[in-house]
Formats: sequence, C-alpha cells, structure tokens
Amino acid sequence: MQLNRGHYIALGATAFISIWMFSGFFSKPIPEENAAVVAEVKNDIFAVQVQRYHAETVTPELVIHGQTAPNRRVALTSELSGKVIGILSREGDYVKKGQIIVEIDPQDKPQKLLQAKALVKQRTLEHQANKTLINKGLQNETRLAQSESQLASAKAQVKLLEIQMAATHIRAPFSGILEERKVELGSYLKSGNPIISVLDYNPFIIKADAAEKDLLQIKANTQATGKTLDNTIHKGRIRYVSSQANSGSRTFSVELEVANPSERQADGVTADILVPLTRTDAIFVTPALLSLNDKGILGAKYVAPDNQVVFGPVALVKAESNGVWISGLPNPVDLIVVGQSFVSPGEKVRPVFKSPKLNTQDNTEGGLAVSPLPTQQSVEGN
Repeated sequence: MQLNRGHYIALGATAFISIWMFSGFFSKPIPEENAAVVAEVKNDIFAVQVQRYHAETVTPELVIHGQTAPNRRVALTSELSGKVIGILSREGDYVKKGQIIVEIDPQDKPQKLLQAKALVKQRTLEHQANKTLINKGLQNETRLAQSESQLASAKAQVKLLEIQMAATHIRAPFSGILEERKVELGSYLKSGNPIISVLDYNPFIIKADAAEKDLLQIKANTQATGKTLDNTIHKGRIRYVSSQANSGSRTFSVELEVANPSERQADGVTADILVPLTRTDAIFVTPALLSLNDKGILGAKYVAPDNQVVFGPVALVKAESNGVWISGLPNPVDLIVVGQSFVSPGEKVRPVFKSPKLNTQDNTEGGLAVSPLPTQQSVEGN
C-alpha cells in the first residue's frame, strides 16, 4: 500500500502530540515559595489599607447654641418736661459712669432755686430768733413750732429744685455703649419719654437655651468657654441656670459670663457655650471613616488580630472643624481607611498598613508596611 501526502501529515501530527504530552513528566515542580501566592489568589483574599490609631484622653464638651448679650442695659427716660438743648454723646460712643449724655432746658428752675435758698436763710434766722425769745420767756412754744415747720418746708423746696436741676442733665448710670437714641437737638420731652439706651459689655454674656436632657450636666458657678462667630474662644463662668423651663420649647436658660476689658462687643451675635464634661479616652478620625450598619448604628470598620473585618459601634465624644473624636473601639485599633465599602464584617482581609506598625516585623512595599502573605500551609488550613 502506497502512502500519499495526507497520510504523512497525519502521522507527523500524532507523533508531535505524543511527544508534547510525554514531556510533562520531566517538567520542574512549582517552587514552594510561589505556592502561597497561587493559593492566595485562588482564595481571593481582599486587601484593604488600614491605619493604627491610639486613644488619647480628651475632655468632651456639651455645646449649647445661643447669642451674645450685654451684662446689663437700661433705657434712659426723661424725669421732667422740657426741650433738648444739648447732645453731648451719640450712638456708639463709650461713656463712663456719671458722664452727661443729654441736656434739657432747665427753664426758670435756676432762679427758683436761688429764691428757695434765700427763703431757707430767712426761715433759719426767724427760727433762731424764736428760740432766743423762748429762752427769755417772751415767746410761746406754738410760735417756735411754726417757725421750725416753715424752715423745714423751705429746705424741702430747695431739695426738690436741686433734684429737678439734676434731672436736666441725663447721665450714664454706669459705663457702657450708647445705642438707640430717640431724641434730636430741639426735641421736646415729656416726663417718661425714652431718650437713649446704655449697654454694659464688661462682662458680656452668652445666653443660650439648654435641652432638658442636658440640664443635669450644667452647674452654676462652674468654668466654661464661649465661642463667638469668628471662632474666638472666651473663658468664662456659668453665672445662671434657670430652674424653670420655657413652656413652649421645654428648654432652660443658661448664661455664661465673660470678662471683657475692651468694653466692646455686639448684641445678638451667634455664639456657643461649651460646657466641659467628664474626661474620656477617644481617637480622632475623619468622619469619612464612619458609617451606619443595617440597624442604623453608627460605627467604624477595623481589622481584628485574626485579620477579620469587625464593625465596632462608636459614640461621638467631641466634634472639631477637621474631624471628630470617637470612643467605643479597642485601643489600639487598626481602622480600615481605604476599601471599607468593599468588605463586610466577618470577612477575611489582607491589611496593608498606611504607616508601619510598631513592634512588628513587616515587609515594606512602595513605602507601605505590608503584612506578610500567609504560607501555603496556612492557606491550605483555611
């Protein structure tokens, strides 16, 4: 039987396949050091970046929102009728106690005062003369009593006119800032008309309303701090805690007294009262590391010593502009900082540390401390 070209091609292909299959018996085994890598890939262990956090002792604060207010304020009113003839201080001016602010026309009061003083002098001489006559037996007691009454009446008239004259000068009852002026030069005032307000800002006050659940944590005459809208911190003293709730909001009024030597402040500016609470251990993290579990509990994911993901509930201790202080986690704790959204509690992961762990012998890859891969034996055990 003569073989054609097709027969030769089939025989050659069969021989090639046989040689290729037979060569597998002489191939080298997979190196043992690569077995772990292969096994790990087959096990599909997810790598997450973690960072070790150590707790610090911090003082949490109860924040009560409120506003600034003067220590005291008074609206000055006129005690008599008359025309304004002088305005010596204006709105926004700082005045000292006793300083004249507004002058009112005294009309004929100065002349009446001179007349009353002259009458007092006359009544005094008459009374002395009657006393002399009584001593000589030339005058009766009735006449002496009459002269004494007339003298007292004259003195009372002088006193009344002096008070009225003083009332023509509207003075500051205490040092402060002038606001809300109601009169102009030439205005006619009646008794009781408002003139101007004086506000005392040394010290100034931060007034706030505390919720009833926070009332037991606030004590009068204890130290606290105030924070104004410009983030300035003021040390002060809680001078007043209301014992009666607002009937509408069920809140309690709280006042923080802050020393203010500059005498300058604004009324009604947004401010907070920060009441220090019991010191506690907490870690400082970015809010991005926090999440809610299926039950709506706030917490953070971390890697346990056995490389399992754990969701730990946390409590907010203190908030700052660049992060929050939280408690409730182990100390220290390896928080997952990258990849927390891709892993679930109970899942095995390979932690990649953002910064080297202390007291460990970790390998370094690309500037990151990487925990060593599990051995083939440990992988097979899993």
